[in-house]
Amino acid sequence: MKQRRDPHAVRAMFDSIAKGYDATNTLVSFGRDRAWRRLAADATALHPGDSALDVACGTGLLARELRRRVGDTGRVTGVDFSATMLSRARIRDPSVEWITADALALPFDDGLFDAVTIAFGLRNLADPVRGLAEMRRVAKRGGRVVLLEFLRPPPGLIGRLYLAYLGQVVQRVGSRLTGDPSAYRYLTDTVETYLTPQQMLRCAVEANWRMPTLRRLNLGTVALLHATA
Repeated sequence: MKQRRDPHAVRAMFDSIAKGYDATNTLVSFGRDRAWRRLAADATALHPGDSALDVACGTGLLARELRRRVGDTGRVTGVDFSATMLSRARIRDPSVEWITADALALPFDDGLFDAVTIAFGLRNLADPVRGLAEMRRVAKRGGRVVLLEFLRPPPGLIGRLYLAYLGQVVQRVGSRLTGDPSAYRYLTDTVETYLTPQQMLRCAVEANWRMPTLRRLNLGTVALLHATA
């Protein structure tokens, strides 16, 4: 499944909103985004001394959750194609290895990590299935692959309210905190490209994730998908 995404435009957009990105996400999700990341980190089943990779890591919020689980004897790497996002991540936690890289062509050998994660980055990839396949490739056999992502709004009242919230609240708050109205227009206008739960599971199967399990969060608007590599 390929999407119409210009990598250069997406990179420039995230570079422009890096400063206020975390504050915006926390505010518009009423702080729930941090709980979702903790659930994603729990789904990795990491232990002290393990290794983990966070793809499309942004400013490193999920990577730092993974770091807490592997401890001082473990290793966590975060990759993103936005240099500005990564610069903020490095300042916050220099113990994580931060690398500029393309999620569709990860610069790692096969079977290197005990767990590989991605949080709210799949929708920005030009080829989501390829991105998921890359995650599985670099995960150890029997390791964990974990995805946290927005879902297409469900039908009915909840879906209509969610769409209104995205268009009226998220766009305005994001524009004010980051200073880039066009970026949050992109993030809200592309909601029609969000996957349904069935499409997301199908992508995971096509990427050879084994026994994928999807849990719906936030009234069905967020997915936590995890599987065995």
